Amino acid sequence: MAEARRVVDYDRIADRYDRRYELYAYAGVLETLQNFLTPNVAVAAEVGCGTGHWLRALEGDASRIMGLEPSAGMLQRARVNAPGAHLVRGRAEALPWKDASVDRIFCVNALHHFSDRLGFFAEARRVLRSGGALLSIGKDPHAGRDEWWVYDYFAGTHALDEARFAPVRILRGELALAGFASAESFEADRIETVRTATEAFASGLIDRAFTSQLSVLSDTEFNSGLDRIRKAQTERAVEGADLHLISEFRLYATIGRI
Repeated sequence: MAEARRVVDYDRIADRYDRRYELYAYAGVLETLQNFLTPNVAVAAEVGCGTGHWLRALEGDASRIMGLEPSAGMLQRARVNAPGAHLVRGRAEALPWKDASVDRIFCVNALHHFSDRLGFFAEARRVLRSGGALLSIGKDPHAGRDEWWVYDYFAGTHALDEARFAPVRILRGELALAGFASAESFEADRIETVRTATEAFASGLIDRAFTSQLSVLSDTEFNSGLDRIRKAQTERAVEGADLHLISEFRLYATIGRI
């Protein structure tokens, strides 16, 4: 029997969610988003806006910018982080906007949380105006190009990601099925960092709120991963060194245009 779909409780981790933006720059993501909204568009919307980080970063790149988020805890923080955005609580599969009322829709590291990806694409197609476009940015664990300490020490996380994330080629096909005239994918960002385990623990990198790959784990699964890191760290200490945690993974952009 297939494992039940795992869902992150973002209300529980909303107060620690933005730590990721202090630890990773995401410069490529920001550049991709800014290019997507160039030249300045009339109405842009982020679906799965979380704490409003990207809404704040893109302030001024659209005459009107909106955000949709299902988590009340995340939305509360978004109201503080992005006071100029028009925010609403809702689901990606039932967008609250009128037909042909939005020029650009984007979602960053959110698509894999949606319960019905095809339903979302159909809804996005409905609310986009002629000449509009949809942008999604996220991982593709099926590409086999990533090295990440999360996958190394927390058993099953790579398999969980393969279940949660669709290959970008599948996303392009689904956009076509939803009525988009064209679709393209490209590498938007490459995250490359090396930190010692000591630094990682001190900075909050090894925390359930840091990434959804850890948030979806059970307490037993998460603690088992912590034990693996600590054991490896102890073994390195015997050699007079510290354990290094490596991140080298890619984020891909997929754009569908009407």
